[in-house]
Amino acid sequence: MADMEEMIKEEISRISGLQERVVFKDIVERLFLSLYETNQEMYRELESRIMDDLVFDINRYQITVGIVERAYLDPSHHLLSPIREEDMSVPAYDILEMRQQIEETGQSLVGTYFMECDYLDIRPLLEKKRIAGRIYTDKGEYPAEFAVERNEAYLQEISHLYEVFVSNGVPWQTVNAPYLYKFVDVYLENLAEEITPAQKIVKIEPDLEELAQWAHDDYVPIWNIRKLTMDSVGFPVPCEDHKGYEHTISIREYGSEHVYLIDDTTHIYNVRQTENRLIVMGEEAEARKWQVYMIKNGAIRRFDRFTYPLMTNGRKDEFLERFSRRQGRRVRTEGELSRFIGSYGMEDYVVYEGYEILDRKESGEASESYSMNGFILDEIRESGYGKRLVLLFRKKSALTFLLRDIMSFLVSEVQLMYGEYMCEGRLL
Repeated sequence: MADMEEMIKEEISRISGLQERVVFKDIVERLFLSLYETNQEMYRELESRIMDDLVFDINRYQITVGIVERAYLDPSHHLLSPIREEDMSVPAYDILEMRQQIEETGQSLVGTYFMECDYLDIRPLLEKKRIAGRIYTDKGEYPAEFAVERNEAYLQEISHLYEVFVSNGVPWQTVNAPYLYKFVDVYLENLAEEITPAQKIVKIEPDLEELAQWAHDDYVPIWNIRKLTMDSVGFPVPCEDHKGYEHTISIREYGSEHVYLIDDTTHIYNVRQTENRLIVMGEEAEARKWQVYMIKNGAIRRFDRFTYPLMTNGRKDEFLERFSRRQGRRVRTEGELSRFIGSYGMEDYVVYEGYEILDRKESGEASESYSMNGFILDEIRESGYGKRLVLLFRKKSALTFLLRDIMSFLVSEVQLMYGEYMCEGRLL
């Protein structure tokens, strides 16, 4: 617009006659500039429609994951909920129940700890067969033996979420959940005979050695998903194929700005969300209750405070991003790979520096990264990787205990595109 105005001023200055100059200026202002501004507005509207139509908004399905102390957990939060409802209450020790579990299975779960440690520091702890510790009761203290295992309960929630995405026809995107890979379960393997049901266990303290100062038993993982049970509205309508039925679920109570997925991996064909309704096509001929995953969309409020930053798998909403997703183009050049990794906005933590293609790793050789999609077992890919694609990252954040996990998230996303390589990450 500024260039056009300068051009008009230049043309006006070339008109020698005062009367002609006034007439020309009046015509331009009343007709030409108005037409030009209208064209500019139409162009902006066209550009907006193209952006909206290029591809469905994958960020509408973005998952936010965080962690919070149980004492500060707000079950009424507008966006975030505990991943597991059981975490809402403080675990209690029942001596009779613990003894029975040990007799039946050989161990009893006594605690889940969040380890504020680097991935490479937690790994040796998980490789240990046994650790010592003590049990404190109101009558005294007793030695005990424990086993430490990686917590699988939260990871199973992510695995099931993948099944929900697939059954609803939504493309899967790796969940950026570094905190979930830092939880360990501690199991009691023996209970001294001197400990009777008449006693009360005050504290159970496994000896985590040098990692003890980084072990927290009061942290709860949270995400922007709420699990609902919802009823069908009215009667199912037979589909044209006379095989399926269309069910309607009202989402007016919860809001159409959120995303709703049906938690049913076998009986649905299609799920469609329109305004305040959720349309489900499936085999069920009767009205029923549906288990629904509500992925909440919204912003964190200014007065929300978290000890550790929230992590999302959302990508930058730019024209090139939408266009490449629309075209289904595979990332093949070094520039495209760099842009793809940068689209997740993780530069405050790790910065992509390049890659190396190396031979297969020797047996027993450890990696600095891990797969966050280990539950995807049905991918079509080569069974034996001939080469390794090693992505190189530079440390940026002072939260060093998170960096290899964030790197693993980015590597896991790249792995989904490069099935012919074993993708790994390395911090420089």
